[in-house]
Amino acid sequence: MEKRFNRRRGPRGHSGQGYRQEGGRPDHNRGNRGYRRRPGFDTGNQRERIAVESGSLVMIDQFMLANPEFVAAYAEIVDEPLAKKVSLIQRFGGLVVDVAPGTYRIDRDPYRYSIVIHPEHIQGADASIEDGEAAGTLYINTRCLAMIDRELLDDTSLLEKYQHLWFGGKDKACRDLLRDNGGAVRYGFSRYSDDLSVRLDRRDNLLVLAPENPIEHQAN
Repeated sequence: MEKRFNRRRGPRGHSGQGYRQEGGRPDHNRGNRGYRRRPGFDTGNQRERIAVESGSLVMIDQFMLANPEFVAAYAEIVDEPLAKKVSLIQRFGGLVVDVAPGTYRIDRDPYRYSIVIHPEHIQGADASIEDGEAAGTLYINTRCLAMIDRELLDDTSLLEKYQHLWFGGKDKACRDLLRDNGGAVRYGFSRYSDDLSVRLDRRDNLLVLAPENPIEHQAN
């Protein structure tokens, strides 16, 4: 059985130490009115997309895909029902959200403290954390969020390669491996760790991620 991570915040790093397993309740009442796109708006790699073929999008801290406990536990249930896999991903701080199959883009706004994941044909930058329904909370400790099709986790050889690269100190190669397989990565907002509230607009299959404690991020 995997060990539960403690609630102590720690600096980013490969160990995942300080990773929070459980978080507080999301605050969805922050004001986002009067927003205008600023010069610092960050769309990251313009060619980067998330290919969601299964209809299930996984969002999880990049370290967890190399975490020996997570990888070993997932391998044991790879042929089990999806519900068991979703439960395991959640226990390691991740989140699985059902969306329409297709290609998705990512808009990250460091001023507004938001990440918007939206279908390629829909403009998502101006979406608000107040939109949609609560989908859950993500716990990010290494500042970097991985976004992949859920079925990629069933590829044990891919996870083994990722794990080898990670513990070889090749972080960028890990991110490139995810991109080469239809995934994407984005940095969070805190220098240490993030608790990201996630909301889903089912009409447009649009996700909005934002820190649960924006004041704390402003202090950083």
